[in-house]
Amino acid sequence: MVTTKQMGAGNQTGGQALFTQQQLKMKNNRLKPAPVIICDGVQTPDNFGSILRVADAAGSNKVILLDCDIDLKSKKLSKIARSTERHLSIGQCSLQQLRQQQESATDRYTSLLALEITDQSTCLFETQLINCDAVMLGHESTGISKQALALCNQSIQIPMFGVNGSMNISHALGIFLYEWRRQAHTAN
Repeated sequence: MVTTKQMGAGNQTGGQALFTQQQLKMKNNRLKPAPVIICDGVQTPDNFGSILRVADAAGSNKVILLDCDIDLKSKKLSKIARSTERHLSIGQCSLQQLRQQQESATDRYTSLLALEITDQSTCLFETQLINCDAVMLGHESTGISKQALALCNQSIQIPMFGVNGSMNISHALGIFLYEWRRQAHTAN
């Protein structure tokens, strides 16, 4: 009897089967959570909803709104986030509170990276990210404020090859988190 191997990309997995599969991967691989995400001045529920969705997909447990007034009960946010806001720890703090935390010996982020184009930023793909415990994103138009940037240990930029000088912050976060995840997996 001759059997043929099924050709193609397979069948989509979703719903409870996908959730169970993801939980088993996390449990069996003992994966550490992805870095905490700090959003400096993010303004739109659309972007924040996308940030939450990416954070959840990459395995982040916590997102902090820094000096932001986003309505966390917004239906638009929840729709875009696909209800991930219910499963993530979402905090809010001021720049002053974050500064005090960073000055603390016990409660600070030891490697807070800024996802920002600066005169000192290094290429994401040439930077060791596995020790990063928090990443900061900036305002949709103006980026990370000068005061918040001063709290970061290093700035990282994603190489761009088109004529546009920036990309949507949720897209940039996705690239960052999956490069962090790739490096963390390779290091194990």
